[in-house]
Amino acid sequence: MRGRFAACAALLVLGVTACGGGRTTARPDTSFDQASSRVVHPSTARGGTLRLAVTDAPVSLDPGDVGLTYEADLARLYARSLVTYAAAPGAAGLRLVPDLAEGLGRPGDGGRTWTYRLRRGITYEDGTPVRARDVKYAVARSGYTAQLTHGPRGLRDALTGTYWGPYLDPDLDHFTGVTTPDDRTVVFHLKRADFDFDHLAASPQTAPVPRVKDTRLAYEKHPLSTGPYRFARHDVGTGFTLVRNPRWRDDPNRAALPDRIEVTERVAAADIDARLRAGTLDADLAGAGVQPATRDAILAAPALRARADDPPTGLVRYAALSTGVAPLDDVHCRRAVQYAVDRTAIQRAYGGPTAGTPATNVLPPTATGYRPFDRYPRDLARARAELRACGRPGGFTTGIAVRGDRPDDVAAARAVRQALADAGIGTQVTTLSAFQWGSTAGSPAYVHRHGLGVLIGDWAADRPTGPAFLRPLTGPAAKTNNANPMELRDPRVDRLLAEGARTPDPRRRADLSAEADRAVMETGAFVPLLAERTVLYRPDTLAGAYVHPAYGMYDYAALGRRTPASP
Repeated sequence: MRGRFAACAALLVLGVTACGGGRTTARPDTSFDQASSRVVHPSTARGGTLRLAVTDAPVSLDPGDVGLTYEADLARLYARSLVTYAAAPGAAGLRLVPDLAEGLGRPGDGGRTWTYRLRRGITYEDGTPVRARDVKYAVARSGYTAQLTHGPRGLRDALTGTYWGPYLDPDLDHFTGVTTPDDRTVVFHLKRADFDFDHLAASPQTAPVPRVKDTRLAYEKHPLSTGPYRFARHDVGTGFTLVRNPRWRDDPNRAALPDRIEVTERVAAADIDARLRAGTLDADLAGAGVQPATRDAILAAPALRARADDPPTGLVRYAALSTGVAPLDDVHCRRAVQYAVDRTAIQRAYGGPTAGTPATNVLPPTATGYRPFDRYPRDLARARAELRACGRPGGFTTGIAVRGDRPDDVAAARAVRQALADAGIGTQVTTLSAFQWGSTAGSPAYVHRHGLGVLIGDWAADRPTGPAFLRPLTGPAAKTNNANPMELRDPRVDRLLAEGARTPDPRRRADLSAEADRAVMETGAFVPLLAERTVLYRPDTLAGAYVHPAYGMYDYAALGRRTPASP
């Protein structure tokens, strides 16, 4: 999962204490960021065409292969997963609700099985009934084939058994991770208990796919719809058109206001911004926010500012301290870095307050278990005391690795370098290409060999839960493309996450995620820098607009068109 106050309210519902730190008081300008906490221009009027554009092209529109947040948001228009997130801003938006299924998952065997009962009468766009076996097939193709590789692997990693996918092994009886006792019952069998499993069942990968209609990589050209819209046109790399699905029914989660949705791909970012301001485009599909020059112009003009939002994206920018590079293998040397970092300077490097909130937690404010605390406020005296504790009273020198194709990250690396120099820690910044990154900064051997003790990166989970965010960062280190650049293996963190997975009570699970967050911060290995925010602009022609907290962008299933009142 991507304003601040809406996310904080949502977290209270999930058992998280009130947010603090960063922006803790109400903004004096109440017209700014309205759609983060309420629906702007609510409407039930149907009709018209919603116009969307994106700078590139979606990696895939196949529900089993979507890997980007906006693709998952968009897929809800034509693919219904077993459960989904409630269609609402703020607190209600992170609540899981039934979608294709009649109810949320029913746990069994201490949380190691999860059973879903499909709604009666749901069909595809061609009138074919949806069967439980279609859900099983969808999971099998999306998580286990060599062809569909862009989506998250959470479901595959959670399910029992070894399976090579239906393209290599067409006998679905060999796929034991999912069973279907009858046409309306789907049972998931897990390797270990996980009481957050409903969040996995909300993945587009549980949207059904009839086996006879699967065209493998070509399926994204026309996924068979169970949602309110179906594909009328799809020119891959150019754009597509969605029109109403006459078979859609029994769905309280999607407003489906427009008659048509037109998406244009490969539009220059500056052109998207210009068209949004002119009202000839309704939304930027990627939800990445306007360009810096447009942002500055919007924020400077009250009328434009009133149509802008600044939600958290769920992404945290960080500096990972490699525990395999001396002297950062010593916790006190790592804590010296923590106390020296100047997060206000980091925020400036990324573009100021609208670009993000200085981060002091591992978890972003959009994740269950987020409890704001500041273990390492900037304090150069304490940084020097930690240097003495690690036997380096005169400081030390290490390398900083950063992707050279990301100017903001490079600026942040320079800010880190200056802050560490204030404490007597010397650094040298190494810029690496995007092509190099996975095999260099993502390779512990390379990091050790080149003395890269500080790695500038970012991370966002595919689900708004504490465990989904923490597990990859703290799991076993890989030889390349390492998701745990700290190379951290902390038994307490592992124990807390494992206990949370076995805990049915969502409030207690949130407590355990918060404890795991604190445990990671105690190691000193993860230096949170910025909880990202992004400025979105909505023209006055947009109806039903709100930021969905599970996606950090507008809820595409709620948007409609309106005729603005005359000035």
